[in-house]
Amino acid sequence: MFQITALVLTLCGATLIYLTNRHQGLIRQRLPKPIRQIGYGLFILALACWLQVLTTSAAIFTWIFTSITLLTCIPLLSLSKKREDNG
Repeated sequence: MFQITALVLTLCGATLIYLTNRHQGLIRQRLPKPIRQIGYGLFILALACWLQVLTTSAAIFTWIFTSITLLTCIPLLSLSKKREDNG
């Protein structure tokens, strides 16, 4: 259960951080800057969940890996959205 919670928290945190960026392409207007702090808070909560499930080194590795993967993949979603808008 903590694994799914940690993954969802990481996904929500990465999404909020991306949507506060001025170069995001998923929504028309970016979210206000204070929302970014909520995204960082969700990242910290995700780390706490990973620490409940895994050993410390494995939890930190998994947390960093999922964060980097999501922060890389979420901007790529805007490419598919632009294709749907054009075609």
